[in-house]
Amino acid sequence: MPLTSKRSSAGNLVLLVGLVLIMGSSTSASEALSSSSFTTKNGKTAFTKHNSFGHFQDKKKNGHKGVNGEETNGKTNGKTNGHHDPDATATNGNYQNGKRNGNNKKNGVSPAFLQRTGQREADRVVEAEYIADTKLPTDVGQFQLRAYRVRNGEELDEDMVGDIEPYQNTNALEPVVIYSSDKPPFGEDGRLAQNVPVRIHDQCLTSEVFRSQRCDCKEQLKLALEFIQEHGGAVIYLQQEGRGIGLANKVAAYALQDMGMDTVDANLHLGFPEDCRKYGVVPTILKDLGIGSIQLMTNNPRKVERLSALGVEIVDTVPILANANQYNRKYLETKQERMNHSNFGHILSGDSLPPRGISQMNGVMAPRRTAEQETLTAAANAIEVSLHMEGTSVLDSETDVTDDEAELGVTAHEDGYCFGRQSVEDAIAAVARGEMVVVVDDMDRENEGDFIMAADACTPLDVAKIVRYSSGVICVAMEGERMDELKLPAMVSNSEDPKETAFSVTVDATPEHGITTGISAGDRSKTIQLLANADAKVTDFNRPGHLFPLRAREGGVLTRDGHTEAAVDLSRLAGLSPCGVLCEIVSEENPAEMMRLPEIKRFCRQHGYVLTSIVDLAQYRRDTQQ
Repeated sequence: MPLTSKRSSAGNLVLLVGLVLIMGSSTSASEALSSSSFTTKNGKTAFTKHNSFGHFQDKKKNGHKGVNGEETNGKTNGKTNGHHDPDATATNGNYQNGKRNGNNKKNGVSPAFLQRTGQREADRVVEAEYIADTKLPTDVGQFQLRAYRVRNGEELDEDMVGDIEPYQNTNALEPVVIYSSDKPPFGEDGRLAQNVPVRIHDQCLTSEVFRSQRCDCKEQLKLALEFIQEHGGAVIYLQQEGRGIGLANKVAAYALQDMGMDTVDANLHLGFPEDCRKYGVVPTILKDLGIGSIQLMTNNPRKVERLSALGVEIVDTVPILANANQYNRKYLETKQERMNHSNFGHILSGDSLPPRGISQMNGVMAPRRTAEQETLTAAANAIEVSLHMEGTSVLDSETDVTDDEAELGVTAHEDGYCFGRQSVEDAIAAVARGEMVVVVDDMDRENEGDFIMAADACTPLDVAKIVRYSSGVICVAMEGERMDELKLPAMVSNSEDPKETAFSVTVDATPEHGITTGISAGDRSKTIQLLANADAKVTDFNRPGHLFPLRAREGGVLTRDGHTEAAVDLSRLAGLSPCGVLCEIVSEENPAEMMRLPEIKRFCRQHGYVLTSIVDLAQYRRDTQQ
């Protein structure tokens, strides 16, 4: 039956779980907990621990005794307690401790996976030394807290640190395990426990200690504890604050989120991968507990992939969900849309979570997106949103969403503005910083919104971001005189375009500029920047290509109220080359249509884009050029 948490001030918390627990009597394991002792000498702990699974650990000897009674100095003898030697090369296509098996993978993870997750290398199994086990009475129930230590920080070698440098992630140097006092998860009599419910939970000081509502971490931890208290299992708690970037960097990321970024963009802007976490200690801990296979409590397919690559046998996944609130909704949406977390549909739609039976829970984890999908998302992830959003024309996040529907299109008010003069000034400042803005035209014209940014500031990541949300037909607005210098004639001699958009022949930069096919985000970015370069020559471009130069009318938006002229005007007013990138935004709510003003407002509010209009830009020019 599904497990539902009690109603609390933090909102309704629901854990959808359906598990068939295959665990025998735990009497011997429980008895083993009482046979432990420790003494402290010179500030160091000398600990001796016996349990029924045959473990023997001593700080001085640092050895293990297996079920056959054979003791080694910190290493197992091929098979110990029913587990394969962690130093041995695996035979199932996985790596162990960085060793290769000839399949061009590391720990079972392909180079493509590392590329799309932003990591430099795969996890490797890390040995964790058992330290002590003690009682942990809580408001949820009676638990045991079992502590481990990897190494002292100064002893970490480069292989163990991996992606952490230069991020200063400690790689969970002192992980702990929490389990119910009367339902310990240990294997018994040399047999491995199977199908054990396990939550791999990463530290979140801001939520779990300071009671922040910006994420769902404390709720997920409580739900996991409530479940293992009732049904058995374990929580493996790792010191990986802020997805591994550390507390101070997490606070810096929060500050960027306050200014409009989402949690992924904030990490990337600070120079980190979107996820710096490592799980190399997990196989060692599971081995110590005598656990052979687990049911992983998670919504995160990436965690499944990472742990499986380390050799952890995951027989099923179990969703663990907390309802959204006004402070964490964007965070949860980002986890679903950009990190591929599953099972958020009902909580993000505002619906109550439906009851689900055991049979419905199995296999609930959605499949990962394809490598191609992940690659495009990864390329788009690092777009830099404004660092100075306070006081700009991004719509107030507290605005009632019903207000969005009240204005179906742009119409000038008595003063000639729609969104106001400030919206134009904010857009000019954003373009000057190299950012994208959204510009809408009159509702009686196209009634569409375009991304616009300065061409000389357009990076491959900007192109990827544009492609993600737009029609993909990326244009570059230019002054007519410059197009004549580059010999970019009209695409047709007699245009029949009802809006009189002046398309020229399409272009790519030549191979001498590093262009390959011309269609990639990197190639298109090079062509765009070259079109904005005053030193570019006719011979720098091949015709036809994948970019659409547009000839802007002389006089800009005061002559023609088009996005082409708006792109050139905004770039010039920002003090950059009078050459702008533009592309129409496609509706996310109805992908067969273009995005209209009500949805554009919500889109800009969600992603932190400055919003203005051609009507506002024209009035601004009239006011400032008088």
